[in-house]
Amino acid sequence: MKSMRSVLGIPDVRRLIFVTTMSQLGDRLTHMLLITVIALVRPGRLMGYSEGALVFSLPTLLLCPVVGVLVDRWDRRRVLGITHLIQSGVLLVTPLVIRLTGSFVPFWVALFVFFGLDLFNNTAGPSLLPVLAGERRLVAANSAQLAFGRAATIVGMLAGGVLIAWVGWSAGLVINALTHLSAGVAAFAISPLRKATPRPGEPSIPVARELAGAAGRFLAEFAELLSLVSHNRRVAFVLASIVVSTFVSAASYTILIYLVQQVLGLGTAGVGALAGVLAFGMVAGAAGMSLLPEDVNRKRAICAFVLVHGLPFVIGRFHLSLPFIVVAALVSGAAYSGLGVLQNTMLQEEAEPGIRARVFSAREFITNATFIVSTLVIGLAGEVAPWRSLLLFIGLALVLLSLTGLVWSRNDR
Repeated sequence: MKSMRSVLGIPDVRRLIFVTTMSQLGDRLTHMLLITVIALVRPGRLMGYSEGALVFSLPTLLLCPVVGVLVDRWDRRRVLGITHLIQSGVLLVTPLVIRLTGSFVPFWVALFVFFGLDLFNNTAGPSLLPVLAGERRLVAANSAQLAFGRAATIVGMLAGGVLIAWVGWSAGLVINALTHLSAGVAAFAISPLRKATPRPGEPSIPVARELAGAAGRFLAEFAELLSLVSHNRRVAFVLASIVVSTFVSAASYTILIYLVQQVLGLGTAGVGALAGVLAFGMVAGAAGMSLLPEDVNRKRAICAFVLVHGLPFVIGRFHLSLPFIVVAALVSGAAYSGLGVLQNTMLQEEAEPGIRARVFSAREFITNATFIVSTLVIGLAGEVAPWRSLLLFIGLALVLLSLTGLVWSRNDR
């Protein structure tokens, strides 16, 4: 905790953590609105959650080729501030547009735009943190940021279901907008002297010209990245762990919500309560990561966290009850935070300061592509196979992947 206190003593780090915390709070409220609508429109089907996942994943895939280029050129503090203010405005006008049109279609359009804008936040925030905290305190800084973010997740998920039922979806959107408004205002309080570091040796190219070829360049760089994977075991391991952790997230989103909401009959409020328990585990895990030494073997720790995720799926095939799900959520939440901290740290260590935003943009692309494919596959499998069989298959796959990762990295530090 001493190392976490040291990074929290930096004013700009505190401001950035406040921005990301309020952003997470608003995002959780948005997801609770989405889950509520899915349960009403597609009851009794796993595929409904897979379709809903497209709303918040597809925009990222479309914007990934250009967002990294823009954020690397812009003041990342201003990116966070302006993006959150635009998100707030989109949420504020949505209830009015819905009432004027008499249609619920504007809700889905607003969410599509909202999550597309979130890519700017998810790219600028992690790439700005090393500049504010310093290169030698990345684990502590990431732990502090993730701990507060998970605390916001607890509040957002626990209160989200109750809040929506109490004030209704219209007022819920307004409250959601206020969280992003506060995040945007706080972002402008970060020191304006923090600017993106240009890539060493990179020629000055007009932004319009760079954006014109962004898609083609993104594909070429992505192909080069895949080529690098075959020669660099560390990069390959990071990318593989991101794919696996995203698969875990997709499986939990698709199956866990279905089990709690419909198999156990707890409804959306039950989903919010369990998500709060999961987030509590994430907070504990994120805070606990600050206790690890900076030279911890990151690969072995990641494999251990994947194994921790797999075992509850296997056990759930044979025993499903509310107490078991609560315990599994606590343990899995802590493990998921551990994965996030180590993955962010490894990416920040491997990337040069001037291209970090592009690295995290590529990470967002891989994450959302994996999430979409995983949720669609699980949703389709749920149409033909019982949920118990899905739990066993997913659990065994994660256990096998974790053991394979341990063997693969046994000689690495």
